[in-house]
Amino acid sequence: MASISKRWLINYLLLAAIIVLTWIGYQFPIREDQKLSQKRITPMQAADIQRLRVENADQIIDIERQDGQWMITSPIQWYANQLAVNRLATLSEQPLHSKLASSQIDLSTIGLRIPRAIVTLNDTAIAFGSTNRIGNRRYLLIPPNVYLVDDIHYAFISQGLAGLVDPRLLPPGLDLQSLRLPSGLLEQRNGEWTFDGKPDPRADRLVGQWRQLQAAAIKPYQPRGTPLQKIVATTADGRTIEFFVLSIRPDIIIARPDLGLQYHFADSRYYDLLALDRPAAD
Repeated sequence: MASISKRWLINYLLLAAIIVLTWIGYQFPIREDQKLSQKRITPMQAADIQRLRVENADQIIDIERQDGQWMITSPIQWYANQLAVNRLATLSEQPLHSKLASSQIDLSTIGLRIPRAIVTLNDTAIAFGSTNRIGNRRYLLIPPNVYLVDDIHYAFISQGLAGLVDPRLLPPGLDLQSLRLPSGLLEQRNGEWTFDGKPDPRADRLVGQWRQLQAAAIKPYQPRGTPLQKIVATTADGRTIEFFVLSIRPDIIIARPDLGLQYHFADSRYYDLLALDRPAAD
């Protein structure tokens, strides 16, 4: 009889606990963002990120969101690759496959004693370690935990500055006033582009290519003696930007010495970037 009473008592206690926990669940529900943050490496949304820092063995790159677009602020001051940086900002929302306290693992065995790179989103530093051969996943360290995640962000930082700078010569966000080629001056007057002072649709087309065409590759600037051509762009506020044409074939190479970068284009783009007209066919 005593054992039956004891069993009933245990059942009553379990029922009471269920009722209390259910009440707590209704009174203090877990918000949707809390549910998500439990499955991600940080609680931040990509839209919350206002600044990034990318550190690797060669350089430190600082990027900030300014007037709705990403700008590199160091070691150069120029437009960032918006697509690449937006993708890098989604690192904050990266879902995790597993998590382990860093104190429970030898960090040197997974490349985190000396990280491959460190990305800081706002004030949260994320160290990149080696990859796990199973499933193409990478180890990330955000103290005090190590996370195993899909390896989809390292490619954006492994190229350094060349992978994060805008691949266009004169991004559309730049308030461009003129572009001086060896053949003449392309200048904006009364809302239209002119060539040597006269309205010319060819000028509008060529300037459009300078503002929209993306380089096939961007590399560190390698001076080659005297440039083939010098091209000067002027902004509406009077700032000048100098470009050196280093090569026409097999690639068109246009350098920005002040940025320490050179932009590579296919030689078929010659009449898109460097000449107003194609020669007449024989």
